[in-house]
Amino acid sequence: MRDSYFTIKNKTYSELKISKSKFISQAVPFISQSEIPGIINSVKKEFYDASHHPYAYRAGPDDNNYRFSDDGEPQGSSGKPILEAIDKFQLTDTIVIVSRYFGGVKLGVGGLRRAMSEAAELCLAEAEITEKLITEILKLEFDYKFMNAVMNLAESEKIKIAENLSDEKCRLALDVRLSLVPEFKKRVLEITNGSAAFL
Repeated sequence: MRDSYFTIKNKTYSELKISKSKFISQAVPFISQSEIPGIINSVKKEFYDASHHPYAYRAGPDDNNYRFSDDGEPQGSSGKPILEAIDKFQLTDTIVIVSRYFGGVKLGVGGLRRAMSEAAELCLAEAEITEKLITEILKLEFDYKFMNAVMNLAESEKIKIAENLSDEKCRLALDVRLSLVPEFKKRVLEITNGSAAFL
């Protein structure tokens, strides 16, 4: 079961010159897809005099959530190789935009594909990569006498308390890594003699 994915921590730039054309690539991390239009517009404004701004991104842990655009370059020459570069680094929640300044020498579709791929890989190679965990909020209720045992178990598995809702009984909301959920539930039931309830 996949319970983590990789993204970049910081925005990176790189510059590549091929046959008088200049390729300025940027890799930008994002949290929500709603940020993407703003990121693209910001790059277009910064490099307003570039010929084209093809891009690609992949979002979230779902392999089917991606998009790419050639932005006026020949079809299949730009967006797809940028996406392939993102995939080569096994990243998500990352957009790469390549601003191209045409230098007067046509590269052809094959040459352009190679240039876009290299430009995207250059800026991704500069990025610091970080692993993000996919978690589930697990709410449970148990008697106070089991509090220390449950807290010790959570601490040993590096599970964070998202919320403490205790009143007459202990009620906790725990942020549990997806792959640990079945085993954690089983162990909670064991240490509470089967009396814990998952809400």
